[in-house]
Amino acid sequence: MKKITIYILALFVITIAGCKKSFLDVSSPSAVDQQFVFSSPEEAYKVMVGCYEIWRGANNSLFYDLDVVGSDAETHPESYDAQTRHIPEGLYASELSINFSDAVNTWASLYRVANRANLIMEAIADKAEYKQAVAGGTGNGWTQLYGEAAIFRAYSYFNLVRYFGDVPYFDVPIYNLSQTDSAALTSRDVIYDKELENLKKAEPHMYRLGEGGITAERFSRTFCQGLIGKMALFAGGFSLRRTDFNYSGVQFEQKGTEKWNAKYVRRTDYKKYYEVAKTYLKACVENSGSAYLITTDPRGAGYNNPFQYNFQYNMNLQVSPESLYEVGETQGQFSERPYAFGRPSDGGSSNAFPCKSYGQSRMFPVFYYGDYDPADLRRDVTVTVSSNSGAASETIISFAPGSRSAGGLSSNKWDESRMSKPYTASQRNSGINWPQMRMADVILMLAEVYAELGDEGSARTELTKVRARAFKAADQATKVTGYISSLAGDALKEGIQQERKLEFAGEGYRRYDLIRTGKLPEKIKQVRDLQKAMIEGLQSRGYYTFPNGNTISSYIYVKKMNAADVGMTKMLTTECDVTEADPTHPLKFPGWRGNCDLWSNYPATSGNRNLAIKGLFKYIDPNGLEAAALVAAGYVKTAWGATILSYKDQYSNNIFKGYPDDFVAAGVPPRYLLPLSSETISKSNGLITNGYGFAQK
Repeated sequence: MKKITIYILALFVITIAGCKKSFLDVSSPSAVDQQFVFSSPEEAYKVMVGCYEIWRGANNSLFYDLDVVGSDAETHPESYDAQTRHIPEGLYASELSINFSDAVNTWASLYRVANRANLIMEAIADKAEYKQAVAGGTGNGWTQLYGEAAIFRAYSYFNLVRYFGDVPYFDVPIYNLSQTDSAALTSRDVIYDKELENLKKAEPHMYRLGEGGITAERFSRTFCQGLIGKMALFAGGFSLRRTDFNYSGVQFEQKGTEKWNAKYVRRTDYKKYYEVAKTYLKACVENSGSAYLITTDPRGAGYNNPFQYNFQYNMNLQVSPESLYEVGETQGQFSERPYAFGRPSDGGSSNAFPCKSYGQSRMFPVFYYGDYDPADLRRDVTVTVSSNSGAASETIISFAPGSRSAGGLSSNKWDESRMSKPYTASQRNSGINWPQMRMADVILMLAEVYAELGDEGSARTELTKVRARAFKAADQATKVTGYISSLAGDALKEGIQQERKLEFAGEGYRRYDLIRTGKLPEKIKQVRDLQKAMIEGLQSRGYYTFPNGNTISSYIYVKKMNAADVGMTKMLTTECDVTEADPTHPLKFPGWRGNCDLWSNYPATSGNRNLAIKGLFKYIDPNGLEAAALVAAGYVKTAWGATILSYKDQYSNNIFKGYPDDFVAAGVPPRYLLPLSSETISKSNGLITNGYGFAQK
């Protein structure tokens, strides 16, 4: 994309090494003249770019393993036993090596970023221009860079705590081993409080988005406010805590019982963090710089979906105005969208149309069929029922465990076929950015805060902003105004969390929303029970109907067609704006599928590359007249829910396999954290041990 060229400066080779060598090991300081490196903000920014480069992949592995697959909406494509990463995702049905490589590497990368940030902050804090700006309550290039470094450190520790719990904490640069000889675990409360205070100090002196040339590919005051809000919600939220660790008198309210010397608790004074969140989230919403919630779609007829328009910016290789921060990518370098987190493709690794997309991010069928209102514009943008073939045609996805066109319903927010400049040279090189915070997230967090603090009117106002864009004008009175006005108390809080589930599916938020709100155990049982009810219906009747009227059937009917034969000029479909009686309806519904029209060696008017689908949301009796007529018209009876029955354990008992129903009934705390590595423990001089029932070596 527009990622800036990386400058390799010897001074900032200083990093904390990985757990395999111990995070306590550091390289020797460079002899490069620090005054030269920081002679100007422009020179200092070259160093900051190195932090952004490390950040591109700092927690990508654990996002892949846990965040985007481990909720009551999101799951993985393979069979449970196929991947080691399913063990922590599913809350440990069996034990995992404490040297799990993805955890080890993430730990190392996050500490590396945090230490670089400490070095940068220390150097800038001595600058006269920085001191003068802070004293005068203004901002300049130095205060902006200090703020970016402060965010890097805070964001690193936010993720370390999220994945590992209480961790060693350093708020000064580490140059040699003597500085870490007495390093022990630091309470997450201390880490949250110190990082929140440092962000509060930096935030007023940073540029908002759109000021000083700052775009959403860099940290800004706008993003800083959003991050303060999010960190405060985690600081005040539920988490798994050790019973063999001293939390210095902090008092807790507890859910359930104790197990593994751990408990699932939140601070009794949690509302003070919600007050902090309110202050900064409100400030962000009221003055967000150039960022805004996209509520209109200028593309007009046939589109009219502002929710999808946000993701289309990403696929056009542009920064979305809804984003507060996007990890910058460049076409031709490693990038995960859509390979892991978008619409799958059966294409080969290179020179395919499009190339292989694995499809790590999958959705439970009960989420797709049962959670979305049929009129919700987000459903078809979020979840796809068809994959790319790799040769400019679409294929129905199979519920058989696997990857690409197998593995079940997939994320659809990013699709290589929908790019304005599709990249076909090789897989995993699309250049699509990674949005890590957008305005809808900030607005719904603010709604949550208002509801928790008792300001239900303001909570409904914020909730309305996001929900309103998900429905057409004709549905606003019932689906938005009527629905939201009926919510109060716990129902309002649940409604806000449900909106976050619908809004952010496939973006990796839901797992930790459930953890911090204390809802993870009950939602695990709910999704498992719903999947079992669906399976029972498919087995006994050949279909299952959800309360919203959607029906999943054992079989659907599909037909490969040439879009031009029914008057369509494009293979790539958008919002379905025709009735079921229209001959184009089977090709257009559900929307946002088809294939790219830009590949000259696959002209849109030749070949049967689009897929007509019948029976996706209503039951067609395989022995009835409608089915016979469809077969006569060239449709093929195709296993759909029947495939789920062939893999019942995958879609029922293996969901959060490490947290069975008797754990829910007994109030067992969910063990969602990762262990510390053997090297971290052995190099700590006895000061660091694993908790939560994990091994020590």
